[in-house]
Amino acid sequence: MTGIGGAIVGDRAMGFGGRGQGRRLRGICPRPALIALSAILLLGATQRLAAQAGASDARDDADAARIDALLATPSALTPAPQTNIFATSPGLEEQAPSPRFTFNVLTPVYFNSNPESASAGGVSTAEVSPVGSLSWAAPVFDLPLRVSANLRAESDRFTGSSGPDLDKLAGTLRLQAIDPNNDQGFSPYLVYAPRMDLAPTFAQEIATRQDLNLGFNKIFNFDANFQAIPAAGNTRASTVWSFGLTFFAQRRFRDPTPSSYALYVIPSVSYVIDEQWNVSLGVETIRRWFDSNGGVSRADWLVEPIATLEFVLPASWLGAGGNARLFGQPALDFQTSYERASSSFSNSSFSTWTVGAALKTGWRF
Repeated sequence: MTGIGGAIVGDRAMGFGGRGQGRRLRGICPRPALIALSAILLLGATQRLAAQAGASDARDDADAARIDALLATPSALTPAPQTNIFATSPGLEEQAPSPRFTFNVLTPVYFNSNPESASAGGVSTAEVSPVGSLSWAAPVFDLPLRVSANLRAESDRFTGSSGPDLDKLAGTLRLQAIDPNNDQGFSPYLVYAPRMDLAPTFAQEIATRQDLNLGFNKIFNFDANFQAIPAAGNTRASTVWSFGLTFFAQRRFRDPTPSSYALYVIPSVSYVIDEQWNVSLGVETIRRWFDSNGGVSRADWLVEPIATLEFVLPASWLGAGGNARLFGQPALDFQTSYERASSSFSNSSFSTWTVGAALKTGWRF
């Protein structure tokens, strides 16, 4: 009994049995510790969310640039939308003669060295990313303006990793200043571009973002003798070399957060070898600043050179010119890109190689 009583007394003396002692200890020790632990956990979660959002933005910007590079090849046969991040994309600085629709289908197959954007030890895998794009362009009355809209659906699948599998629905609404007498003129524009990321088979929304872009395009066209081509409303037929620059500032609203600001600088060059062959090179450079979230801020660099070699299938291979148009003037594109992302979060920097080919088709009506 004495031992038991002594234990009881000892417990009370230590504050386990005495109400007053327990209340005082709870008021002094556990509450600050709990607050500190909660702050540490919140900071860690905030950093993880910021890292995930940053990696996702860099990866998705690079993916979108590769799609635009496929659509920006200087083919005189396969039609392309009049909205693109590469200034050398055919018709980007031209006035639309009348309202018209363009439908494109891309079926790229890549080797991807790091689809999960891992800072180290990324898993290499094959990637299949079919894309459907429906666009519309029209002049704005008799004003030197063109309005264009685009709806794009994309499905990314990887054989070696299911983590990056993703479906995307993206739109673009673009208002661009156009000189109808000079398709090489300074061409400022305003873009609103919403996008939704979904689980595979377009099953469930994962994230949304809305971009507001303000920028300009400028190109310089040259003939086969490398002579500058005089200003005209449409100089594509005589252009062999084309040099372009795209610049724009962006505000991105993102859910889940954080949102961000960015500056894009995108030089590009294209060369028409002949009616069947052409080659183009573009370099997407992005500086992105993320909004502070829970006292955590982040800034990233993304640099991605993209080279594309295109072979337009001869009409004779498809039986006749009419068949070629029926099948969408098919072209086979070979593409290589290198994506390098550097972040103020040291464990969020990564690099990725993609090498592959894509079948491209397009119809205009």
